[in-house]
Amino acid sequence: MQEKFGKSAFDLAPDTYILPEEFGDFYNHYQKLKQHESKKNVWILKPANSSQGKGIYLVDDINDVNVEETSVISKYITNPLLINGHKFDLRIYVCVTSYEPLRIYIHQEGLARFASETYTQKINKTNKFMHLTNYSINKKNDKFLANETCEQDDFGYKWSLGAFCKHLEQVGIDMNLLWSRTYDVIIKTLLCSENNIQQQIKKFGMHRTNCYELYGFDILIDSDLKPWLIEVNITPSMATDAPLDAAIKSTVAVDTFNLVGIKRFDRKKESINKIKHRMKGLYNNKNQPAANSQIKKTGLSSGIQGTGLGPSSTGQSNDAFGNNNI
Repeated sequence: MQEKFGKSAFDLAPDTYILPEEFGDFYNHYQKLKQHESKKNVWILKPANSSQGKGIYLVDDINDVNVEETSVISKYITNPLLINGHKFDLRIYVCVTSYEPLRIYIHQEGLARFASETYTQKINKTNKFMHLTNYSINKKNDKFLANETCEQDDFGYKWSLGAFCKHLEQVGIDMNLLWSRTYDVIIKTLLCSENNIQQQIKKFGMHRTNCYELYGFDILIDSDLKPWLIEVNITPSMATDAPLDAAIKSTVAVDTFNLVGIKRFDRKKESINKIKHRMKGLYNNKNQPAANSQIKKTGLSSGIQGTGLGPSSTGQSNDAFGNNNI
């Protein structure tokens, strides 16, 4: 998309490379920054097929990069927007019910997840509690503060999206502008993958309306109020370690099922229907012999006996339609 419309129109994510395939491009970019912006030459590396922040570390020396393992390395955002001195990112839930046409629904609730250590401009590569916002990592910090009730949605290191918006409005940030930019990132990200997903749907013979996907978009906002796409999770965690998680994620799940038309399963009603179906089958089987004997009496059971309803001895159809049957 950047090649077609320009980088400024699709500047959605930090410069990112897949290793080891794109190591040459990464090396050239690293060396260029080293000469001109050495203080900003910080990268964040994430192993492939990992989750919950496992194996993520910061890099400012290319010799620390393991080129033998498949991984993703991205330019580190060194000027994140801070709340109470802490770095954060947003988990935004997005449901796509169709790719042809493209139908996108963005849930009004989500999560703001905070790093549990105060952020400083002096990069400390080893302090994950300062740089990473993953809940699974920060909950291991002795300083971590957890929400104990749903009403505490602006307490500790995990807030509701509603509480986050309210806080930014109170400090004078234009939320309409910020959300407009965020929606732009989400929509353009899905447009980038639209053609490939449409091809896969057609390849496997799926109808465009019989599949859907719930995505977890992770968005980081910098000090210039520019949203950056960090990653898109195709299986966002629905774990509920805190009451706030349970309140928000259960709502997301219910709204998703309602959106795609999945009805609530009534176990009692389903059991009754199964019993009725079995009883109907037993009743039909019980009356089947009587029906057969009635057919024999009328001479319709064996079209072979000259009724013109069965096959002839030559194997040719001799019904009333002859060879003009459809």
